[in-house]
Amino acid sequence: MKKVILMASALSGIMVLGQASIGGGATNDIQKIFPATPETYSMFKAGDFPVDYRTGKLNVSVPLYEIKTRYGVTIPIGLTYNTGGIKVDEMSGIAGLGWSLAIPNTISVEMHGKNDLDSNVWFPKAPYYYTTQEVALFPQEDIDKLSHVMNGNLDTEPDIYHYNLPTISGSFIRDSNGNFRTIPYEDVKISYANDEFTVIDPKGIVYTLGWGNMNKSVSYNVISSEVYFSSFVLKKIKFPNNEEVSFTYGKSMSYSHMTHSFSDIYVDPSNTIACPGTAKKINNKTKNTYTEALLTEVSHDGEKVNLNYTNTIQGIQGRKDLDGTVNTFALSGLTATYQGKEVKKMTLEHDYFVSSGTEDSYKKYRLKLNKIKNMLDNTEHSFEYNEAYLPYLSSTSQDLWGYCNGYYGIPIDGNNSQKLIPNLKYVNKDYTEGGNRDVNDNASQAYILKKIVYPTKGSSSFTYENNTIWETLLISREESFALGKASGRVETYGDGVDAESPEFYMNDASNPSYHVAWTNGCDNASGQIGTTDAHGWFEEYNPVTGWQTVKLFAKTIAPFIVTPSMHNKDYKKRVRVNVISGNSPCAASINAYVTKTVTSEPKSNVLVGGLRIKAIDDFDGQTNYTKRTFDYSKPDDPDHQTSGRLASPLEFLKRHYSVGHPSGVYVDDICENYVLTADQAASSGLSGKDVVAYSYVTENTLGKGKKVYQFPSHDFHLNITQVNAGWNPYLFLDKNLQSEKSYSVTGELLQEKKYEYELNQMKNALSTDQPQGVGNALALSTSFSFYELNNNTMQRQVKVRVNNSYNIQSGKWLLTKSTDKNYLNGILTSETVNSYSLSDINKPINLMKSETRFFDGSASEISYQYAHEKNNQKLINANIIATPLESSSIQKRNVSDPSGTTISKTETKYDDPANLLPTSVLSFDLQNSQAATTEVTYDKYDAKGNLQQYTTKEGIPTVIIWGYESILPIAKIVGAKLSDINQSFIDSIVIASQTDGSQGTIASEERMLNALDRV
Repeated sequence: MKKVILMASALSGIMVLGQASIGGGATNDIQKIFPATPETYSMFKAGDFPVDYRTGKLNVSVPLYEIKTRYGVTIPIGLTYNTGGIKVDEMSGIAGLGWSLAIPNTISVEMHGKNDLDSNVWFPKAPYYYTTQEVALFPQEDIDKLSHVMNGNLDTEPDIYHYNLPTISGSFIRDSNGNFRTIPYEDVKISYANDEFTVIDPKGIVYTLGWGNMNKSVSYNVISSEVYFSSFVLKKIKFPNNEEVSFTYGKSMSYSHMTHSFSDIYVDPSNTIACPGTAKKINNKTKNTYTEALLTEVSHDGEKVNLNYTNTIQGIQGRKDLDGTVNTFALSGLTATYQGKEVKKMTLEHDYFVSSGTEDSYKKYRLKLNKIKNMLDNTEHSFEYNEAYLPYLSSTSQDLWGYCNGYYGIPIDGNNSQKLIPNLKYVNKDYTEGGNRDVNDNASQAYILKKIVYPTKGSSSFTYENNTIWETLLISREESFALGKASGRVETYGDGVDAESPEFYMNDASNPSYHVAWTNGCDNASGQIGTTDAHGWFEEYNPVTGWQTVKLFAKTIAPFIVTPSMHNKDYKKRVRVNVISGNSPCAASINAYVTKTVTSEPKSNVLVGGLRIKAIDDFDGQTNYTKRTFDYSKPDDPDHQTSGRLASPLEFLKRHYSVGHPSGVYVDDICENYVLTADQAASSGLSGKDVVAYSYVTENTLGKGKKVYQFPSHDFHLNITQVNAGWNPYLFLDKNLQSEKSYSVTGELLQEKKYEYELNQMKNALSTDQPQGVGNALALSTSFSFYELNNNTMQRQVKVRVNNSYNIQSGKWLLTKSTDKNYLNGILTSETVNSYSLSDINKPINLMKSETRFFDGSASEISYQYAHEKNNQKLINANIIATPLESSSIQKRNVSDPSGTTISKTETKYDDPANLLPTSVLSFDLQNSQAATTEVTYDKYDAKGNLQQYTTKEGIPTVIIWGYESILPIAKIVGAKLSDINQSFIDSIVIASQTDGSQGTIASEERMLNALDRV
């Protein structure tokens, strides 16, 4: 007898597809930085890595909609905000400053040198072989390559591609054979042809991406131009069950932004004779023209999501914060329909942050997201920001990392781009022409999101603080220390004042800078003699003649610098002030001080750029309370020492090489000088994402106690006043959670979890460009410079040298052991040890066995086999290589039990050559592991990969009927085959479902139910 069951939701309990998971070339040495479009930058900034405690950043997200596929993959659509801070040179994306449209649909391009997709590449494995030699002396093969590099026809620096897709994320490079190598290693197939990327994940899901956002950069003073795509966008997803999701980009917008860079090449004092005329200052400006592809529709079966845009904000066409036409847009909302019926409608409300003090009107504005409204249920999210500081775009008011520092800023242009260089004492140069790049902990919070008000009228408020590091920021800075001060004030017709400071010396062996500051508020301050005048004296004591004047002050002047020739360092000093009586009150003071170059002090927490979350305060409609707080210091440290360490290199001073012509000599030579260089584009580049990484974070949750998270610590010291102070920007570091401790509200340790990882670098050898003996590298990124010299024989020779060369590292961190200890009973709760397939470089790295030991001494073991182990070439070809095909579970009495008892063993078969869908599930006799029984057979699928019929081991067939455009199961018929059911019945209920889907009324639903009742 057949049994008909109405299916109210997706079929469950039979099988779930796709959800099997197992836990646990430059011609000079001043480098060009290529910026990303603002939208690419905002997407990358918020979506590159999952937000964790290690960085102190909290990604705030507002879900707008999500697409759930029958294959088990969910595609979220929402807005994400990154709380790491807003940079002064950061432009707004389509959702608003700091916000990004969060859809996992991009490959972002971090370009170095030339565009690798359009250029020939050569990544030399031993680049320092070419250091400072004449090109013509190399073998012809090397001459040809170096000539192509010099002419810009061969790229030696790999681009870094960052992919963020619904089931996979990470980075990759393209080697010189055109193969793509992932960072970290993943069993992902990547190819590029006909301007499209095809990416296949380890479950066989195929992603197709095409051209997205485009940049055109034209530099004027240092003439160069480059056109490249800063992102590729997802066009289609195809699942192994033939299900598809498509993406349409029906709008685009273009706008421009000018950035500036500055280089100050100065000569080593020892080279002034050998290298005359090689010092120079270079101001360069670059016009960046951005063209962004805007996602307008996502479609999946009968489901459509439309993204809406507006070019009118506050009644004005065209975005005021972009230098473009009226066709510049902001995201204005989202509408989702199913079978033509509206199921979600969201709108966004914007206006602008407004700064002042710049003539470039668009630089005054930043797009501000105020509200997100749900129009179907009449609710909204609203947002508040920190607007105490509102620096304009391209202001000099920024710290070393590009965040606002609140100091007086002016627009960066071709006349003052030297302000990008920090005023510090560098090697052989005390730089004073630059800007103040210090960190200001209040100004750093410019523009940051500080409060969200929810539809319930409750709210969350965010408290931030600056990142800190401990003893590792070796950035020299100027600090002043008082030596002596004298001041005086007189009232009308009062007595005159004569005051002097205590005595002091100016004989510091470190040769600091000595100053005398004179402040005059009396009549003669402007240089005119008046009735109430003041004078100041800087004096020294000569043992023979007594006190004598070094400098007399009357008119107000800037602080006076005391040079060694002005005084005798062995004589004691004093400053003195005299104010005579007159007709009006006045005051004057004189102050001697010393300015020293110092580095960070020992045992101190040093402020650095960017923000971390400190506290989250909630309001439930009646009461405000602090829900969560975060502490980044080492636990139980008496000095409250921060656990922060620098995570990204920072570099201003480099060696510079140029052609010099010594006086009286007719032969050129390469002169080794210094160059201070900075580029605005660095603030919008994709490299150097995290300023600081923390090894300890303590999270306190109201009423729940606290948790302490521990991450690996990596010590990087930074002294930007030294040459080449940075480090390899392509390090592949362990960023995994090492331990997690849970404490009660009263402080008792309740639970401890530990995780051990092992770095495997086996797959790096697959890269054609791996340097010999460097197992952690995929390739080297090398920058060359070329120099044309006169060799006194009327011939010119070309020399080459290496500017820098970095290992691009990769590998895979494998979780090898995890332990869970419960302190309520003081014993180990469980310990899990994992083993992986590491024997064959050409096979995927999969979890093969997981063994768990329990507190009672018993153990269990689960082992897996995949397509390669089962020799399923069809699945291997489709890259379905991470889905377990066979699993077996063994229970052991204790860890020394040699074999244990098999408690389950199953295998999923994929025998139909016509598709990639499972055909049956086998179970094995526990007494005889070779004897298998078919538990279920999947007999028939439709063209969309929907299961239409399966048969259990008892021989009972079951039919599934799919309606609503073959999206949802509407009936399950037990005891009948599909061929036994009258087609007219199937058609009637399917048509009824289609009508219900399009009309969406109670009457249409009743008609569909009546059609089922007639069975």
